[in-house]
Amino acid sequence: MVEKLTKLDAIFQWNMTTPEAETYKIALTWESEIDKYTPEHAKNPEWHRRNHVSKNGDPRKSFLFKQCWKLRRETKGLLKEEEIRLYISANLTILKAHNAYMEINTMCGEQAWFRWKIWKRLYDKKMAQINNNPPPLPANSKLIRELARTKRFIFERCDGEPTKEKIHTFIQEGFFKVWILQTKVSMYYVTLSPYVKDFLDKLSKECIFDITLFQEKLDQEVIDYFNFEFQHEFK
Repeated sequence: MVEKLTKLDAIFQWNMTTPEAETYKIALTWESEIDKYTPEHAKNPEWHRRNHVSKNGDPRKSFLFKQCWKLRRETKGLLKEEEIRLYISANLTILKAHNAYMEINTMCGEQAWFRWKIWKRLYDKKMAQINNNPPPLPANSKLIRELARTKRFIFERCDGEPTKEKIHTFIQEGFFKVWILQTKVSMYYVTLSPYVKDFLDKLSKECIFDITLFQEKLDQEVIDYFNFEFQHEFK
């Protein structure tokens, strides 16, 4: 008797690499979540094509797989595997509440990340109340949003959790200067980062800034947030 194939069997059928298999699993998670949140589109062929991988052909050629590849790249090291479903569900919950457009590409980019951070803080706050733990760190001040944006950008550029060596290479090769001037990397990150501290004079001259002006705007709330979100830099 021939065993019935599961969706995960496509990983072996198409000889996927580890990154491709990880991406494919994200795509399957998206399929189940988007179907749950948008049952009204179930019989729309075009909607189905854009939000599902091919059942018969190579899944890697689908629109969904390509968008999930981008999502995986943007969140590698930032989200644990078990958080992917929560991340997608959180974004869909907020988008649906605002009657907003919902497709896989809305899961990528800064706005999707901020939706997740807002939802996750509310979730953590509720769990803290249930477990009688301290409340989570804030996630909505301007400086904290800058740090959250910077973390996401740096993790993406490092293809996961950054190392001191990678950050030093980016600085020495001039990438950090460009990212600072483009506001991709926050000056508050530069001010607080143990990885960057040996290059503060170099960056302040290249980017023409006075570090003391940024230090004066820091408060304990922002410092605590940095120490938590960038704890890998203190190991």
